[in-house]
Amino acid sequence: MGPRVYVIEDDPVFSTMVSAFLTRNDKFRVRTFADPEEALEAIAAELPDVVLTDLRMPKMDGIEVCRRLRASWPLLPIFVVTAHGHIESAIKALKAGANEYLLKPPNLDELETLMLRALEERPLREEAESLNQERQAKYSTGAILGNHRKTEETRAFVRQVADVPHATVLLLGESGTGKNLVAQTIHYSSAQAGRRFVEINCSALPPALLEAELFGYMSGAFTDARESKRGLVELADGGTLFLDEVGDLPPEVQAKLLSFLESRRFRRLGGTDEIEVQLRLITATNKDFAKLIEDGSFRADLYYRIGVATHTLAPLRDTREDIPILAEHFRSAFSREFRKQIATIMPAALATLEAWSWPGNVRELRNVIERAMIFASGPDLTLGDLPPLGLSPTQTPGSVTGDSRPRIADGLTLPEVEKEYIRRTLEQFDDNIQRTAESLGISRKNLWEKRKKHGLLE
Repeated sequence: MGPRVYVIEDDPVFSTMVSAFLTRNDKFRVRTFADPEEALEAIAAELPDVVLTDLRMPKMDGIEVCRRLRASWPLLPIFVVTAHGHIESAIKALKAGANEYLLKPPNLDELETLMLRALEERPLREEAESLNQERQAKYSTGAILGNHRKTEETRAFVRQVADVPHATVLLLGESGTGKNLVAQTIHYSSAQAGRRFVEINCSALPPALLEAELFGYMSGAFTDARESKRGLVELADGGTLFLDEVGDLPPEVQAKLLSFLESRRFRRLGGTDEIEVQLRLITATNKDFAKLIEDGSFRADLYYRIGVATHTLAPLRDTREDIPILAEHFRSAFSREFRKQIATIMPAALATLEAWSWPGNVRELRNVIERAMIFASGPDLTLGDLPPLGLSPTQTPGSVTGDSRPRIADGLTLPEVEKEYIRRTLEQFDDNIQRTAESLGISRKNLWEKRKKHGLLE
């Protein structure tokens, strides 16, 4: 039996004509409705394969039909037909979720071809939707791991900006702090989660090529431009464009990006027609914008445009209490990936991880756990499994020289490591309680309790 087509049309002559054509040779099964409300009830009871709806109807127009159908069935093919062709109504229908917009009387052979094509493409759309749902789960705010106050501030920031359509976001922070993760979490937590997330590293391409990649080009715009190409700005229409390392954006591209942000319009290289898009722009950098603006390498007016909603991600050394959570997350992930039954991270190994300064931040921690998991052979991840921390080949797993802290000896129990670590941190800051607590990533009260437990109170 052929696919089911529901026709919502208050003109019985048109309904009969379309039904007779589509049901010839049993290619389709057609059911017609004059009342949109009745059609929606029938669709809720038994979902068809395709819906064809008129645009102008007495009780409910085709735009509203599209909105309601798309809200409940994102992948259902919807075709809108009308005797009153206007560009504005076509745009509204497509934005409401219609796959195609056709004028009456449509070419019935063309209509049939479009319906069959939509049905052929549906498995691909379902696969894409499934992938998108997986990404939404992967990049929920829960993916930003940690209990530190600054980590919760990052999650709160994501929730706030995700709810504001097209809000321009600037993410600051050291390399490895997770700016890419936060950018994707903003996108997949927003109403635009079903649209594209497009990213590019601004430092990875030369200026001329970067401009072409961002804004596209017309055939003949330059020597090797044999055909026109859409740029990333155009591809991200309705979704999110993420410019990583935006501090390295060349001056000529800065000017064009500023012009686009002012008007939401741009021209492809070599083109004359203006293209309008609506997207969310997220940018990120590990550079100091004040210095960039002072030395003239970055435009101040562009900075003000991209910095509407700004958030700085804390380095891992400032959120030390998150290290056990992140390390355990990576251990679990690599256990599955490498198919190794490594149950826990032993206390001495965890204490060493907590003591390190992590100049490479979360990215460095992830790499350390990955390397440790590759070569670990026991049931648990031990201190001996950890690779040398930092860039120096002379450093040992127990050393913590990255932030000028003294080495803690191997073979201690976890309470002994904690006591020694607190004692030496107090010495480092000349018994300054506030600075010691901040360095340890704990409160003054928590530090007092730990000092009392370990007999470190004077």
